[in-house]
Amino acid sequence: MLSSTSQIPILCLLLLFLLSTTIFQTCNSAQPGNCNEKDRSALLNFKLGVDTPSSNTLSSWSINEKDCCSWKGVQCDNTTRRVTALDLHQQYLEGEINLYSLFQIQFLTYLDLSFNGFTALNHLHGYSNNNLSNNIHYLDLSFNRDLHLDSLHWLSNFSSLKSLNLSQINLQNQTNWLYSIDMLLPPSLLELRLSSCHLTNIFPSTKHVSFTKSLVTLDLSANYFDSELPAWLFDRGGDMNIMHIDLSLNFLQGQIPKSLLSYSKLESLRLSYNELNGSIPGWLGQHQNLKYLSLVDNLFHGSIPSSLGNLSSLVDLGISSEFLTGNIPTSIGKLFNLKSLFIGGNSLSGVLSEKHFSKLSNLETLFLDATFSFDLDSKWIPPFQLNGLILSHTILGPKFPAWIHTQRSLEYLEFPNSRVSSVDGDTFWRFVANITEINMSHNNISADLSNVTLNSEIIFMNDNNLGGGLPRISENVVFLDLHANSFAGSISPLICHKIGRENSLDYLSISYNLLTGEIPDCWENWKGLSFLLMESNMLTGELPPSMESLIDLLILDLHNNSLSGDFSLDLSNLTNMEFIHIGENNFSGAVPVKMPHGMELMILRSNKFEGPIPTCINKFRSMDGAEKTTHYPFEFNLYFKGQELEYHDYGLLRTLDFSANSLSGNIAKEIGNMKNLESLDLSQNKLVGEIPDTISVLSFLSFLNLSNNNLVGQIPVGTQLQSFDISCYAGNPGLCGAPLAVCYHEPNPDEGHNDTDKEDSFRQSLYFGMGVGFAVGFWSICGPVFFNRTWRHTYFRFLSTILDKLHEFVAVRSSN
Repeated sequence: MLSSTSQIPILCLLLLFLLSTTIFQTCNSAQPGNCNEKDRSALLNFKLGVDTPSSNTLSSWSINEKDCCSWKGVQCDNTTRRVTALDLHQQYLEGEINLYSLFQIQFLTYLDLSFNGFTALNHLHGYSNNNLSNNIHYLDLSFNRDLHLDSLHWLSNFSSLKSLNLSQINLQNQTNWLYSIDMLLPPSLLELRLSSCHLTNIFPSTKHVSFTKSLVTLDLSANYFDSELPAWLFDRGGDMNIMHIDLSLNFLQGQIPKSLLSYSKLESLRLSYNELNGSIPGWLGQHQNLKYLSLVDNLFHGSIPSSLGNLSSLVDLGISSEFLTGNIPTSIGKLFNLKSLFIGGNSLSGVLSEKHFSKLSNLETLFLDATFSFDLDSKWIPPFQLNGLILSHTILGPKFPAWIHTQRSLEYLEFPNSRVSSVDGDTFWRFVANITEINMSHNNISADLSNVTLNSEIIFMNDNNLGGGLPRISENVVFLDLHANSFAGSISPLICHKIGRENSLDYLSISYNLLTGEIPDCWENWKGLSFLLMESNMLTGELPPSMESLIDLLILDLHNNSLSGDFSLDLSNLTNMEFIHIGENNFSGAVPVKMPHGMELMILRSNKFEGPIPTCINKFRSMDGAEKTTHYPFEFNLYFKGQELEYHDYGLLRTLDFSANSLSGNIAKEIGNMKNLESLDLSQNKLVGEIPDTISVLSFLSFLNLSNNNLVGQIPVGTQLQSFDISCYAGNPGLCGAPLAVCYHEPNPDEGHNDTDKEDSFRQSLYFGMGVGFAVGFWSICGPVFFNRTWRHTYFRFLSTILDKLHEFVAVRSSN
């Protein structure tokens, strides 16, 4: 038996061993591969409700992978290995957001699930707040557009929240959203973003809202408030720390309140795209900390106050209104920190001199949209180097000014409707070759482009007097619009020129020129084309076989040429195609049947097609219940009572137009299977027999013309068919029944319908249907653009460039 003194060293050794083991285990738990098991379990539970149909984002979230800190989007503390942040924005995730699972992560402070496709949110009902984390400071669920939230009570669990972003989430059922947020959000909140949430009431008479005391950033843009500016925001500037306010795109009315002057810390004020009136207050010039001021597209009148030149911190200034008058004050030229300047208005005018730009050495973008003229020395060199220059509706011409040639950093240059008629030959074309986007449309520029190679990605040169042969293009060109010029000769120099590698061209319009000759057989070089518009030229001959290789083609418009021969192309493999217009040509033979099943508009009018209407025509699935597609607008025409109606179509009007041919036989009964057909024109043919009863079930039919055939019998009874004007059935002596003369066995119908009223009714119903369709379709096409920076850069610039020509989606042009 050991003595007590001899046991002491052994005891010490034992204690030392235990201590070493504990230290080893502690250190080992902090090593990679051993994240906290509770956090790992919570993340796996969250994953159970998530779908990843178009990505493998969460493939690393494996039950076999022990280190959750290495999983996609997961961030951990380097020492404790506890999860502190989860960032899964723009990962194409769908399904349910299980907040309860995420709240089990004790030290989670940052949660970003934005730009995904989540459709449901676990509201945490039935769970005690004691079991949930209250450490989240940053929560971003924005741009989950299919996520509808009927309740905001779950926000009460975020007791430490500093930043909340629910933009682009549907909150339209939140009738008292301001009260809910005021009651549920903590006083620690610094940033609140509720842009495009379908909110409809801003509660302008409410005066006391507690959460705004600590608020630094408030974004309520793009909602539907339709009221005056709220007292709860603008009458309490003295005890608020707010620095950033965005209330743009809200139909807000009234004047800018002078109480805004008490916001001494204000750095950004965005009130664009509202209906604010009165004058632009001069006292805005006292906001010495203001960096961003956006007042674009309101109803302000009077002049632009010169006091805005005192805003020495200003970085971004935007002002426009149809009712502003006068010139830009020269004091704007003192804003040496200014990077972006936008001034516009139909009634603004005046002469801009070097004083207007004297100290703008940091200017990067300049956008003027008014009838300003320029008094600048021919040798003037601006103090700035711009990235973007837009001079729309200015008096820039007649000669393109030399000072613009000094801008060597331009990414986009636009001067539409600016009265320019001449450019400096090769110098100009070399200059624009280095610019990504160029818009010189709607001028009167005369130049021969036969020996010019265009290099910009986006090119608008339409509506000028450009002539000679068509130019060549480089592989960089994505969008090329040359319509409404004076180009002559063959299209071969453009189409058959071998670029050297795969080109990028997606949109080509050479319509309304003087082009002649046959369409060349070298389309295999342009397989990426989606839009091909060559209408209203003098092209002749048959269509070449290589056009079948345009596998991405969406729109094909060849109407109003002199093309001929049988339409023998097999386009059935062009699965994206939805529109073809080959009217006003000399095509002959049978009606083309080798067409893609996704077709939505097929216009063959004014040709020499003959024979029966193919019974397989009902195979166009887009006209048989399939969801409509959306695309960039383009024009096409319908005819009604001798009038030509011109539409800007957004893929919303499903049309068959076989009029003015030599078609014979009966109207195919299968047309009645095209349940969503909206426009049908079979007039001026040789059709015989009765109108098939199946047409009466076409409940969406808003345009019908069966006139000038040899149809007989009673018009089928149906609400749609009786509502059309009698001119839709004229020229068929054998037809009877409402709205024509009564058949011998029919009772007398009511008479006295006014043709004009019916025409107006037709137009109203047609425009209303197209308008609703456009409202729904707009976000479905624009939504994905937000997810991709390259798309935003290219296509949003494209969309904004053509805003003027697309502002009205329906235009009516009468031709007697």
